Amino acid sequence: MFGYIIANPKTLNEEQTARYKSFYCGLCDALSQRHGFPCRATLNYDMTFLILLLASLQKDDTPPGEGNCPKHPFKKPCCRQNRFSAYAADMNVLLAYYQQLDTWEDDRKAYARVSTGILKSKAEKVMEDYPLQGESIVKNLKLLAEMEKQGETNPDAPANCFGRLMGDLFKFGSIEENMLQAFGESLGRFIYLMDAACDLKKDIRKEKYNPLMTIPSDKHRAMLELLLAECTVRFDALPILRDRDIMENILYSGVWTRFQATRPKGGAAQQ
Repeated sequence: MFGYIIANPKTLNEEQTARYKSFYCGLCDALSQRHGFPCRATLNYDMTFLILLLASLQKDDTPPGEGNCPKHPFKKPCCRQNRFSAYAADMNVLLAYYQQLDTWEDDRKAYARVSTGILKSKAEKVMEDYPLQGESIVKNLKLLAEMEKQGETNPDAPANCFGRLMGDLFKFGSIEENMLQAFGESLGRFIYLMDAACDLKKDIRKEKYNPLMTIPSDKHRAMLELLLAECTVRFDALPILRDRDIMENILYSGVWTRFQATRPKGGAAQQ
């Protein structure tokens, strides 16, 4: 359920792209500094969006710096880090651990077992530092697992569960915590059902749970658009001071990237 909150690079200009990448590089560097070099492999753009959002509510902008990139050892990429980079790196590791644990328990993939072994102690440390977020992740993922076992047919139930998880991650470091939580919840509901829509064909083939099994695929887009409309209304209400253009690119265009890749031009799911 991760990897959806990304920008559409085709509609970002050069300056926006450079700034977006600088926060991504900052998160990558924070992962390495806080949790060790191997944890760079858990890096995703979802937490980059969280950094952008939290930082956009602060008066002072994040200054640029230089980072170390293993992919470009002879080049110092522009790297922006702030206190939200550290928080996002910790949440990134915690979510990656439970995602890999779920993959191991469900599919017995060898790589997932190795990954959980590497991430376990680091995730436990994050749980100690952020008990409220850690408790929310554990509780809501457990509820999701129970719903999947029971074959819950109402997609709102698991979507709301994942929404609560995301809401608790988003309410951090700002006097606007209630607004951030509401936005995070609506984004989480959208992401959960977006993931379900994208994975429907694969889940049917593998006989795995999917909350959209009983909803015709030609209705998925309209359903997701309604969820995203709620999300963007909550986003627009936030007192954002900068980078609104990049985040609007993500919310209005980037989040549809994977969905569109699973659909032919007509818009219906590939069967």
